[in-house]
Amino acid sequence: MNFYREVFTLMSREDLLNFNFDWRDEDNFRQTLKDSNLSVKEKQMLTEERLRRLELEELKAESSDYDDYDDDAEEEETQPEDDEEPSDEKQDKKDKKNKKDKNDGLIVAIKGDYPMRKTFVALLMCIFTAIIPYVSYMHVQPGTELTEKYFTFENGHITDWFLFQKEFFVVIAAVILCGIFMVEELFIENHWKDIPLRKKNMRLPLILTGIYALLLIVSGIASEHKELVMMGVVKHYEGLLGVLGYLIIFLAAMNYFCDTKSLERFSWAMIITTLAAGIFAVMEYNGCPLQETDLMAHLMAPADKYDVAKTLHSSSSNVHITFFNSNYFGSFCGLMFPLTAALALGSKNIVRKVLGLAAAAGIAVGAVLSNSSGGLYAVAGSGVILFIIYLIYWCRGTIKRVPSLIAFVCILAVCAFGLNYMVNNNPEFSKRFKAVVQNGSSAKMTVDEYREKISADHFVLKNIRQEQNKLVLDDYSGNTVTVEGYRADSGINAVRFFDTAGEPLDTYIDDDKCYCFTDDRYRNCNFKFSVSDKLYIDLGYSKKIIFQYEDEKFKPYVHSLYTMEEINTYKGPEFFKKDLSAFSGRFFIWGSTISMLDDCILIGKGSGNFVTYFPQYDYVSLLEVYETPAMVVNKPHNWYLGVAVDSGVVSLIVLLTLLGAFLVKGFKAVILCPVQDRFTHLRLGTFVSVIAFMVVGIVNDSYVCVSPVFWFIFGVGWYAVSGNKVVETD
Repeated sequence: MNFYREVFTLMSREDLLNFNFDWRDEDNFRQTLKDSNLSVKEKQMLTEERLRRLELEELKAESSDYDDYDDDAEEEETQPEDDEEPSDEKQDKKDKKNKKDKNDGLIVAIKGDYPMRKTFVALLMCIFTAIIPYVSYMHVQPGTELTEKYFTFENGHITDWFLFQKEFFVVIAAVILCGIFMVEELFIENHWKDIPLRKKNMRLPLILTGIYALLLIVSGIASEHKELVMMGVVKHYEGLLGVLGYLIIFLAAMNYFCDTKSLERFSWAMIITTLAAGIFAVMEYNGCPLQETDLMAHLMAPADKYDVAKTLHSSSSNVHITFFNSNYFGSFCGLMFPLTAALALGSKNIVRKVLGLAAAAGIAVGAVLSNSSGGLYAVAGSGVILFIIYLIYWCRGTIKRVPSLIAFVCILAVCAFGLNYMVNNNPEFSKRFKAVVQNGSSAKMTVDEYREKISADHFVLKNIRQEQNKLVLDDYSGNTVTVEGYRADSGINAVRFFDTAGEPLDTYIDDDKCYCFTDDRYRNCNFKFSVSDKLYIDLGYSKKIIFQYEDEKFKPYVHSLYTMEEINTYKGPEFFKKDLSAFSGRFFIWGSTISMLDDCILIGKGSGNFVTYFPQYDYVSLLEVYETPAMVVNKPHNWYLGVAVDSGVVSLIVLLTLLGAFLVKGFKAVILCPVQDRFTHLRLGTFVSVIAFMVVGIVNDSYVCVSPVFWFIFGVGWYAVSGNKVVETD
């Protein structure tokens, strides 16, 4: 004992966990600590190490499959007795190989010492994530001078059912999580003070998240339209508070999902919410939407607004349940499919396996019913990635080969049979499936063919420009019509028209008091000039283009509210201009959004401000893409471009670094050197789910219906692949 005391007085802090002696004699150990000159923290560290090793020995005695990986313990086990060196070099190599191949699972036994409050917080987070996609409640918001420029308000108000309350729920959850964390940090003293977020290998996500949050806040403060920043713009509702809420959920997931009980609950929560989504999708497809049931009408509105809730009916044939938009439900399908499939395949619990496989199948069907190509491609792509990784596992012997082979064959057979049956026996499903898979590409004509086709009954606008008191319109056939405003002899404003060569055009006035042309080149266009000096231009499309003639200039008259000085035109990369209608018009939106990024390098325009800075009412592009000049673009249809506009290109780089670091860690922990324990499949599922969401984020935005679930899975997945210990609390 005296020897131990002398050694303790000479030990440095780094030596504590490497010092090896008999940990079983508690009396001698306590007396030694008492007589030593170690600091309180060093004594605490050594006490924890003793307890950990005792638990480890107990686990090994019970032949547990989940031993704590410990270099010192392995060295003690593999070192030959009496320092005898192996005589056979071949045997030595075999021993080294056995040591390398030994299960290095990351689960360490702590049992009853783990604080119950941590598992309780994790349980609350599981419940929150499971129900957030279905949170729906009536929210009436009055219009403002700014928002009425872009959105239609009935009686001065706009009613939201599916988005605002989800964001509000996220903000409340984030505030509660912050409060719990601060209470733990400031008032609760125990040996769990060294929380997961303080671990050295967790610094990178913590720092990157902090930088991203700071750039979000700075961009919001510098925003020109601060009224949109906090909760976002109507019909989107993803403001600064919502995105900060995502980041808090991400950090909380890393901090509280580091024990076996919480991870088991996470698995159940993900399977249940996915299974529910699949069931609701099939219900809606069969004519019984969840949001139109009597129960939901009572839940979605106060008693005096029940009759209003009962009038809710979707005008879209695409399934979206409570996600507001079918594309966002498709994103949810892509996110949840690989996770639930992996959890089901890796579960030894028969009930969870069956429910998990049913959830994966249901959400895959949901992707088809949503009519979202991005969602279906994410499901298909993540399925391929899962298959490849499981094939690698099978070849390495990481998973049991015969049962896995049987399972693979059965799953593929069931999927092939089910898909074949639905395609061949359900015409509506077959039509929808082919449309989603092909995204219209198989039947889609080239841009020139499309313009040639519609030229029969349209003046296919190529360019429109202002020239002092003239408005010049060019079509793709090389024809030009010029409208000139002038002061008539009677003292009122009037218009006259000229052809491509600048010659006056012969006109006649029809029953609607519109100017029409006898020249066959202009048969598909007519003009109406009202007594209020408004010029209505009908080019054969669904809606007319309206200009106000004032200050001897034709100015775009927008939303029947105000005029713009200049006509917006496409200024994005030429690559997208080749076919602005590609990807359902996303080429036009992406190209125009990229043209905004020069002003968003360090900081962005602020959350919720995208709609106010996007070059709206680009008539030429809108007519080509949507066949209407009245479309308002309120989102970039790309997660990454949305981040760049909202908080700056630098913040986008930070986000990509965060995602990239996870992919690197995940590749090592899932593919290169997979950790074999009960959570192997959970690591795999979260890894592939993040990849799927990153891919679908190319064609869809971040949205409050799906993003909280993603950041939750991302946080759980980060801790799972980080190499940190998972605490045994079962």
